[in-house]
Amino acid sequence: MKALDIALKDLRHSFTSLFGLMFMFAIPLLMVGLFTVAFGGTSTSKPQAFSIPVTKVVLANLDAGDQTHDLDPTDTDPSTTAGDILAHLFTSDELTSLVAVTTVASADEARTAVDKRMAEVAVIIPPAFTKACVEGAAGGAVEVYQDPTLTLGPGIVRAIISQSVDEFTSVRVMQATLTKGLTTAGIAPSPEKVAQAVQRFINETIKTQNTSGSLEVEAPPMKQQKSASILATILAVSMAGMMVFYVFYTGTAGAESILLEQEQGTLQRLFTTRTAPTTVMQGKMLAILLTTIIQMIVLMLASALAFGIRWGGILPIAIALVSTGLCASAFGIFLMSFLKTTRQAGVVFGGVVTATGMLALVSVFTMSVPSAARLGQQIALFVPQGWSLLAFRQVMDGAPVGRLLTSAAVLLAWTAVMFLIGRTRMARRFA
Repeated sequence: MKALDIALKDLRHSFTSLFGLMFMFAIPLLMVGLFTVAFGGTSTSKPQAFSIPVTKVVLANLDAGDQTHDLDPTDTDPSTTAGDILAHLFTSDELTSLVAVTTVASADEARTAVDKRMAEVAVIIPPAFTKACVEGAAGGAVEVYQDPTLTLGPGIVRAIISQSVDEFTSVRVMQATLTKGLTTAGIAPSPEKVAQAVQRFINETIKTQNTSGSLEVEAPPMKQQKSASILATILAVSMAGMMVFYVFYTGTAGAESILLEQEQGTLQRLFTTRTAPTTVMQGKMLAILLTTIIQMIVLMLASALAFGIRWGGILPIAIALVSTGLCASAFGIFLMSFLKTTRQAGVVFGGVVTATGMLALVSVFTMSVPSAARLGQQIALFVPQGWSLLAFRQVMDGAPVGRLLTSAAVLLAWTAVMFLIGRTRMARRFA
């Protein structure tokens, strides 16, 4: 009962200290918050929609056409040119999210619009474009005149032109292949038969185009998912590392109350009530255990809400949480048993606690380099904080319970050794 009273007294002292509360809760969350800003977001941040700015295009259709070919048998105009088809493609509804097209009468007007920054890309369809598409004649290349500072918009424009030209080329290749195949077989194809075959091919092409669309632009989802996964892992491991780091600080600060009460004389008065040193150590450790458990629970809930960190199942969390709290409590009592004054505690905080905590965080700092991370994880296991961090990482990774219990067993072994040494030394001091 006396151990519980001692624990409650220390709990009230811990949670009424503004400095202690800042150290337990504010600083770990602030550190991870800085990591979040450095990496540009949180694991719960909504992915930004993939969008492409609309490119301003000015189009000059100078195509003279070819009266011997009806390039668009679906309409009543027998003089439809390849340039008309390309212009219609640019102004179609399905491309309005990519290009905004205005038409001009001459190539000079188109180039001038780009030079004056009234447009970003000029598309100039030459007079021989139809002959080039249908017969493969020279001099029918489409000119793309662009703002030299742009890459994406002109690239989309070229892709649209290439798609249209490829369709014309496929028709020309199909016609040549059909004619050659029939001629090789000794069949003299009539122009009407060839035209009918070509017409069927064009109709099938139009159906396919209407089904699949002219141009599809998609974001690389796998890359985005991979980046989000890496960011979530970095933040989760960083939060676990900061939590373990400051929990062991809390354990040491809680045990420091033994030295403070000794200097103030309250501990000696307590012993006059026939309270055994072992009871005092039990009360102190119970207070530190409850403080560290509350600290970890608050940090887990706050980080889950603020950073979207998923800690894992309740039972694995409880195993890692209790074993870490016990180890941090014994760690503090163990260190304080070697000190005689609170002045010496400052050296311990700045040296031993920080050094051992940083060793445990080596694996966090090197996690982006696999070979260095493996070495860092091995180095971390030389200190109790490393085993605690390993336990929480196993919980977040959903590792088998057997592996988690192994880590917890090692933490309990650290706890037993440090508590026995600390209690023995304290008992001798106050005997």
